[in-house]
Amino acid sequence: MLSRREFVRAATAAAAASAVPGAFAGEPRTLPARTIPGTEDRLPIIGLGYSNAFRTGDLETSRRIIGTLVDHGGAYVDCGGDSRFVVGEVAAGLGVARDLFLGTYFVGADDARARDEANRLLEVTGKPRLDLMHNYPEDAAPHWDTFRRWKDEGLTRYIGVSRHRREAYPTMLAMMQTGTVDVVQVNYSLLETEADVELLPAAAELGVAVTINRPFLNGRYFSLVRDHPLPDWASEFDCESWAQFSLKFILSHPAVNCVLTETANPRHALDNLGAGFGRMPNEATRQRMLEHVRELVGN
Repeated sequence: MLSRREFVRAATAAAAASAVPGAFAGEPRTLPARTIPGTEDRLPIIGLGYSNAFRTGDLETSRRIIGTLVDHGGAYVDCGGDSRFVVGEVAAGLGVARDLFLGTYFVGADDARARDEANRLLEVTGKPRLDLMHNYPEDAAPHWDTFRRWKDEGLTRYIGVSRHRREAYPTMLAMMQTGTVDVVQVNYSLLETEADVELLPAAAELGVAVTINRPFLNGRYFSLVRDHPLPDWASEFDCESWAQFSLKFILSHPAVNCVLTETANPRHALDNLGAGFGRMPNEATRQRMLEHVRELVGN
């Protein structure tokens, strides 16, 4: 008899093979994973962020995109508020809740409320503890002792800070210097490279895991490139779409562990996952990609 995880794999395999011809021809492949610094844990390189399917409680679409992620070896789903309970319910229904690496936001100022919400999520998912509790640095920094206590008490495996504004980078850098930040989530893409000035190099030096948000600038990236053909030389690193062009640029940065995509479209989810396979651009090609996109958008 098939296990639930095996059933999810079987149920989505045919769709995966037909929807994205190049990356998923035949049996679905398993995403590569990168080690979280200082641990033996490995994080698959593409995950799901704050999808509108989670925000709106669209259970059917959530099932499809979470099932597709897990089917191809993905694990990281990042969300907050009521969305995390949507994700937990869907994952539990698919029988894959324990397979997910769930990152979720918590406010440190209200310890009792945070613990209540964490315990509710643990009850839904059946996990013994959460994977990652994090928040914006302006909240996490003044309450960092609380976050550290949650980790010490076993409520969560990892703690971190997350932001998509460069104004927050100095605070994030200062927190990383304490040696107690496990994961930092930050915006980085072909059109937002500021994090590579100090924050990403510091994360690599200090042994902090890096996850990336806004790979498509909340969709604005596509409006800028969609009327242009993908360059022929993209085939040199097994790139088949503009989405993969951005994701492969991000994933080829040596400090990056995982990039989070936010689609509510199952077909787009498959295309995004395709970026995790095949060759990655080298440093010279990364510079060529930057120059090409900047020329297209007029920057």
